[in-house]
Amino acid sequence: MSAKITVKKNLIIFHSPVDWIPIRKRLIEEYGQSINISYARRERLGFSWRSHTIWISSGRQEGEYELKYPEEQIHLDFFSESAQSWFQLRYLNL
Repeated sequence: MSAKITVKKNLIIFHSPVDWIPIRKRLIEEYGQSINISYARRERLGFSWRSHTIWISSGRQEGEYELKYPEEQIHLDFFSESAQSWFQLRYLNL
């Protein structure tokens, strides 16, 4: 199973929290537990992370109710393009 990751300007979206867990563990190994503190993460790595739920439509045919289901995502919000580029080169193999 390959990871589904979307990269935008100053934003990286992990469409499944399972894809984020190995990277988070690697960050903790390299920087210690303090990286879990938001201001430390922003100062050292240049980003913050947040959990996000998006509702996805399953498609609707005429006369039917629209069915939606939630998808849990992890969003990494970067404060500079250079921090995002560094993160992509170091932790993502895209």
